[in-house]
Amino acid sequence: MSAFHCIQPQAVIFDLDGTLLDTAPDIIAACNATLEHFGYPQISYDLALTQVTSGMRALLKLGVPDPALHEADIEGPMRDYFAQYYLDHINVLTKPFDGMIELLCDLEHAGIKVAVVTNKYENMAQKLLAQYDFYPQLSLILGCDSLEHSKPHPEPILKALEHLQVAPYDAVYVGDHLNDIKAANCAKTRSAVALWGYGTNECGTAAHWHAHYLLPTVADLRALCL
Repeated sequence: MSAFHCIQPQAVIFDLDGTLLDTAPDIIAACNATLEHFGYPQISYDLALTQVTSGMRALLKLGVPDPALHEADIEGPMRDYFAQYYLDHINVLTKPFDGMIELLCDLEHAGIKVAVVTNKYENMAQKLLAQYDFYPQLSLILGCDSLEHSKPHPEPILKALEHLQVAPYDAVYVGDHLNDIKAANCAKTRSAVALWGYGTNECGTAAHWHAHYLLPTVADLRALCL
């Protein structure tokens, strides 16, 4: 039985990678395809998980030996190859986390609005999410390039709240990364850590992030919202 008291929010705003969908397998596959294409050794899945939420450049740096970093054009052709490969293979291994599809359906039935605020590029987020049946349910999708600022700045969450016409305290933002919690707290909305995601691999113990809620499973998010 869950220890979470239901807060009955009017809206749930999700991070994407590591929260709504398990995207790491396709991101890491794109990274390794890029490294191989440019003549560098592939990296292990576990090593990649330490930076999978940090962006393409950070991932690529894991596979380029230090002496070669000044020669490798990570900001140019390597990053471009990574981005195109990922777009072309964006939903091969990706899948929703266990219980997420059912939760989204039940949120809709309960009249709770759902949006996505991610640090993925918006075109990537749109292409990926459009392949799922819950896509029409999403009231808004904002990426890292949708506005002037991205997380940990609160601007995208504040924009989502404005679009949803929901007060900060009547919403919960769910994300797996410290930057998600920083953004949500600055936006004065409820913040919840998706402990099923990847963020603790990079940011350490979530108990130190000052989130309102620490959620071990999707079932705990359900108990919090429904």
